[in-house]
Amino acid sequence: MRILFVAALAALTVTPALAESTARVSGGNVAVRSGPGMFYGIIGRLPNGAEVTLDYCTRDDRWCFVTDTGWVDASWLVGWSAKMRVTPPDFLDPGW
Repeated sequence: MRILFVAALAALTVTPALAESTARVSGGNVAVRSGPGMFYGIIGRLPNGAEVTLDYCTRDDRWCFVTDTGWVDASWLVGWSAKMRVTPPDFLDPGW
């Protein structure tokens, strides 16, 4: 039992962290808003070429939340990994 616990603890400590979802701002002086929509107030601006970290994007991929900043119209962001479409795994294959 003790060996199993030590092995489980070791597996937890060497597991790499997930990569952060980053994007670059394409366009100058992009508005940062307090919510995901044009009707929310502007709370800041992002300069052209700024690299930002994304927490998540809306379901329609129209707005993304920039970490510790606010909401940005996703059309001004390029290179985002959070918005990439992923093919779901096929759990019926013998490998699962």
